[in-house]
Amino acid sequence: MHLASRSRPAPGFTLIEIMVVMVLIGIITSFAVLSVGGGPRDRLAEEARRLAALVELHQQEAILSGELRSIRFTRTGYAVLNQNERGEWQPPTADALLIRHELPNDLTLGLWVENRPVDLSAPAWPQVLLQNSGEATEFVAVFSQADDRTSDAPRYRVAGDALGRLTVSEVKR
Repeated sequence: MHLASRSRPAPGFTLIEIMVVMVLIGIITSFAVLSVGGGPRDRLAEEARRLAALVELHQQEAILSGELRSIRFTRTGYAVLNQNERGEWQPPTADALLIRHELPNDLTLGLWVENRPVDLSAPAWPQVLLQNSGEATEFVAVFSQADDRTSDAPRYRVAGDALGRLTVSEVKR
């Protein structure tokens, strides 16, 4: 009596096993990339876009509400303010994320208003006015890394003109 030999599976991995491992590696890599974040240029560009979006939002709010708005810049962040009945600048009644932003510790901010540099060490007054007509104070805010002052260090700028138009760009040297 001859017994048919049973075929044994060949040693190795199946296609399904390999695909599952590849998917797991992809997911782990995605989390690693997201947790590390982008490079310095990406972070500076993100901060510049965030400021531009905030300014645009509050320009529209100023027009719709008929109230004056302003922005007070410091080396480490900025805050949007509006004027109360007594003429004092105070934060508007809104979500804090939409009126104040602190920069990460390794980033810094420089400001020029009407082509003059502004000292941001302890500003008493807001430097940029957003009028209810849509006009604004001319300004240039430059984001850079706090510990990199070399000439080729990445920098991003947000510029606003008197008509309230904004541009975001990388500073080229």
